[in-house]
Order: sequence, then C-alpha cells, then structure tokens
Amino acid sequence: MKLKQLNYIFVFLLAFLCMGCKKSEGLETSLTDSASNKLKNFGKTSVASAGSENAAPSQYLTFTFANDAILKMHKVKVTQSANSSYFSVLIYDGAYAGIQQTSDIAYGTPNVLISSMWDPSTAGNVLATASYIAPNTISSRFGGEGDGVKTINPYRWTVNVWYNMVLRSWKENNKLYIATFIQNLSDNKWFHTATLTIPERSNFLGKNIDAFLENWEGFQYDGRYVRKAFFKDAWNLTEGNQWEKHSSRAFSANANDLYRNGIYDRAFNAGYDANEDAYFMEHGGNVTPSAAFGSGRTLDLPVQTNQGSAPIITTGTISSVSASYNSGSVTVNWVVDQTKSPQFSSKVEILNAAGAVVNTVNYNLPEKRSAIIPLALANGNYTARVTITDIFNQVSTAVVGAFTTNPTPIANGTYKLVNLATGKSLDNNGVTTNGSGVRLYTTKVSNNQKWVITFVNGYYRISCLSAAGKSLDSSNNTADGSAVVQYSDNSGTNQQWSLVSTGDGYYHIINRTNGKYLDSVNGTTNGSLVKFWSLTSGSSKQKWSIVTP
Repeated sequence: MKLKQLNYIFVFLLAFLCMGCKKSEGLETSLTDSASNKLKNFGKTSVASAGSENAAPSQYLTFTFANDAILKMHKVKVTQSANSSYFSVLIYDGAYAGIQQTSDIAYGTPNVLISSMWDPSTAGNVLATASYIAPNTISSRFGGEGDGVKTINPYRWTVNVWYNMVLRSWKENNKLYIATFIQNLSDNKWFHTATLTIPERSNFLGKNIDAFLENWEGFQYDGRYVRKAFFKDAWNLTEGNQWEKHSSRAFSANANDLYRNGIYDRAFNAGYDANEDAYFMEHGGNVTPSAAFGSGRTLDLPVQTNQGSAPIITTGTISSVSASYNSGSVTVNWVVDQTKSPQFSSKVEILNAAGAVVNTVNYNLPEKRSAIIPLALANGNYTARVTITDIFNQVSTAVVGAFTTNPTPIANGTYKLVNLATGKSLDNNGVTTNGSGVRLYTTKVSNNQKWVITFVNGYYRISCLSAAGKSLDSSNNTADGSAVVQYSDNSGTNQQWSLVSTGDGYYHIINRTNGKYLDSVNGTTNGSLVKFWSLTSGSSKQKWSIVTP
C-alpha cells in the first residue's frame, strides 16, 4: 500500500530508511540491534506494497564513539526546508529526537520538536512511557511495526538558526530516564520538552550518534523541494564524567530506493563545510553528489576542525528562592536562569537562625522547581538554601530565601514602612497607575505613606491607602536593581510578600515570585526608587520597621 501522509507518526520517519535497501556497513554498526531490526522489518513490509514516489533520498550521518554515554549533545542548523521534512539530530539506542516540518496544522505550527522511543518489548508489555511532558508537549502511543511512545512540541524552530540538542539519562528505582533538551543559540534559552522512561538496562544511551534527513512523503511535498541542514559538535559524556569526541564519521544515502526516489534518486550530497565548521546533508531539487562520491552513495568525512577537546558550556544558575512555613510544612520555590545550562537535580536545605542545617532533601527531576517539606519547626527565623546540579554535572552557586515560622508576626492593619538605612518611608508619590514605582520620602502624615497589610494564606498583601485597588507587585522582575511597582489587585504570587523578622525590631520584605528583598539601594534623597535586590546579610538597606502611622 502507499504510505499515508501521517507526519506526526514518528516511527514512519525512520521506516523509509530501510525500504528494500541494503544498508551500508556504517549504518548497520551505528544502530543498536533492536533499532536496526525494527528498521529492517519496516523495510520488508514497505517493499511488498509500496507505490512509486518521487521522494528525495533518505540520508544518514553516523558518528562513531568508543563508550556508552549518559549524555549526548549535537547541534543543527536548517537552511532549507519544506513540509514532510525530518531533521533527526540524535538517534541513539532505541530512540530518536529532532525537529520536523509538517503540513499537519494540529500543532499550531509546522515546525515542531519531537522525541520518541520504541518499547523494549511491546509483546511482553515492557513499554516506553513519558514520565514528564512540558506544557504544550503532546504525548501518545505510536504503533505499526515497532511500537512506543512519541512526544511532539510546537517549538516553532526557524531556518538559519543553530539549535543545540541534548539527551540526559539517569537510572533510578529500576528505571532508565532520558530527558530531551533543546537550546536556541540565538538567545541561548533552553527548553525541556519531555522525559522518556523504560525499565533499567545495562547501558545508558549507547555509544554512537546518528543524524538523519528525510523527505518522508514523496507525493505532494516531494523531492522537488531542496532540504539542507548543518550538523556539528557531536559529543558524548561518559558515566565517568569524561567528554568524548567521535573517532570517525561517515555519510550514507539510501541505496536501492529507486522505486521510491524516482527522478530524485541521485539528488543528494553531503560533506564538511569549513566556513560553518560543520557537516552538511542536502537532497532534492537540483542537488547532485560531489565528485568525491563517484558513482557511490557513501562518504567518509574529515575531523571537525574547531570542535576542541571539550564543549564550551555554562553552569546552571538559580535566579531566586522563596520559602514559607504553614501547618508543619515548608514550601520552597526556586527559579532557574533559562539561558544557563538546565537543571538536572536539586538539593534543598533548611537552616536555622544559627546557620545549622536541620533538614535536607534531594531530587533527580530536571523539571522540579518547588518542594513541600513536612517539617515541625519552632517559632523563629529560618533559611531555605537551594543548590542545583546541571545536566552537565556542574554544581551551581547556592541561593537562599528567608522565612519565619511565626504565622502572623504582623497583625492585619495600616502601617508605615520605614527604611533603616535612610530613615525615609515607603511612598507611592500619589500615583495610582499600573506599573508605577514606589519611592522613599521623608516621613510625614500622608495617605501616600500608609500601607494596608493583610495576611492571606501564608503571605501578605501590601496596598497603599491612597491607591485603592492597587498592591505592591514584582511585575515579574527578577534582576537585582529592578523596580518594585504598584498594580491592580490580583491573586498572582507577584503580589504576595513575606515579612521576616531580622531579630532586632526590623523586617525583611520579600517577594514570593522572585525571592528578592525590598532595598533602598543607594537612594538617600526624596523620590529615590525602592528596588529589588538579593539578600545582603546584615544590610540596613534591606531592613524596614513596620510602625503604626
């Protein structure tokens, strides 16, 4: 039968690779036995029933490594694409991940991100599952000759942009977890699309990395369209935490696929581009093989000139931490910098006023950003300290957030907030518009300096008497030196505050969303803006007296 145009069924994306062909030696040795056998089975079924097409030839880059990897990394840049295009960036032991352009409008964009895994044994009910999917990522089963779990995210990748794809694996509770990440190198932001899970096996991700270019449907979006992509910086990270480069590289285009490729059977090319310091694959249109191919369809490739001995990577970074105590539990929330290496694991410590650790919890969950810790604590001041280890096994700098176990240290009422460093009071300057900053002014009798403090569900709302319906708000600001503003009342954590006693008659005023402290910074004159700042131990700029007006 003719293959249907089911762009979202990932398993068919690899099926065409082996339709009726004898794969090159490099391809055979690059795949695990299970993956290779699945592809062979696909080919046997297809060759018996396929109709003629004019699809551009399927192509492979194979990178050979010496050792099994806990992490694999590879970069891709697509320069020409069309519907029915699959650019697989990381094919590994029993699974694959990459980017795709599809005519299917169900995802809201043609340019999607995929990560999928075959079942170890569907017949034996040993199944691959998705233990985590990001918001907007869709997970479902795929079937046919080879069954498993697939995930699709409407990532909206674009041509002429480099993307860095990473797989990070770990073993826990007799399972193997494999998380898929992608980084847009134009803004350096990382995204974790899914974590796939199978029962624990002897290896992690396997040795080799394969990349794949496919025009999976050869009727409407066929070989007349040129598709081209560059690939570079293929790395393995071993269980011993050593970076490993590929020892050899090879390209192959499917052979004996004339019935499917039709007039585009020799419309393929590959090589190394010195200007990009990258390997490329292209097919379709007027593409022809370079002279290096002769009459063949395989090519050995040179060493990437500027890959170096280890990748250049950042260290995972925590932007902020906030914490609160209620009914015998500590709730801790943290935010990580999306432009730094993604979180792999986290450690949350609770410290008493003397700085001694009274409780520690650890999590191997890349997506985790909060913890609820059952813990009976005496009344007093405490600190939550969070440290993350990133996917490259680098440990971040710890970041802290203060909290108190006294549930209502300040009674609901109207107060002045007076800064210790300046002696000036928090003042809204009579402004009532959303987004207006709050300032310091000499203490006076004015509603601009009267703040209504209300305790709700473990946090405080702080509202100026002269700005009805407005409350202090972080406006999603997280950087040191960013503005503290007023905004219309809402239920968001931007308007939730902790008032934590410093033990000397003053309080820290801490925003729940960003974990930052109200700080007079260096402002001493009337009208100076109050800003957010990370905890500065003992600083009088972050200490406020809360007094009746």
